[in-house]
Amino acid sequence: MLIDTLNECIIDMKTVHEMETASADTKKQAMADYNFKQLILNLKQMVDEVNLAVENSEFKPSTNVISALKSFLGACEKVVQTGAANNATTQYISSESKKLYTVIGQEWTEYYFKATANILSLLDTVKGIIPDENKAVYATNKIKKAASWNTTIDNYNYLKQGMAEADKILEDLDLDEDSEILAFLKLVSAGKATILNLTDEILAWIKTENLADKMFINF
Repeated sequence: MLIDTLNECIIDMKTVHEMETASADTKKQAMADYNFKQLILNLKQMVDEVNLAVENSEFKPSTNVISALKSFLGACEKVVQTGAANNATTQYISSESKKLYTVIGQEWTEYYFKATANILSLLDTVKGIIPDENKAVYATNKIKKAASWNTTIDNYNYLKQGMAEADKILEDLDLDEDSEILAFLKLVSAGKATILNLTDEILAWIKTENLADKMFINF
């Protein structure tokens, strides 16, 4: 009788242990599924940010970036098909996607600099010779709002507005695209203008626009 009771207790203990193990496995899987869901949300945000940049500027991510994004999404799709996430895969994709995010930011910075460096430099040069200096300042500030990656739709709009306002400022100077004066201003903005660049046409323009006291010589 006593041995039967003991055997029943052992059986019950095994059952309890199996239930505890199953419960622990369920919690572990639930946590793995949660982590995978967060990964999916992060990847979606990354893709949305890239699309936002592409749709609102002339930014084009490299083929390596596009390939990596497709690879991550493909790996996630396989996890969904199996019906169960695992932490190893999630952690790997999460780690690699963070590295990719940094690369995208670097590519955006490179694009932004190439797209805006000359116009920002010209705005800095002409702000002292246009009737309303604030126009150049406002345009500059709008353009600079998009300098960092992970910018919002508002900042992309500011970028477009700022570039349009900058073009209008230069247009109001009434200078031909291939004029000596515009070429001179570009040299000034790049810090490369010298006395040798002061042609008769440029000197006449400076005199006509009463700019003689607004230009300085540095050594």
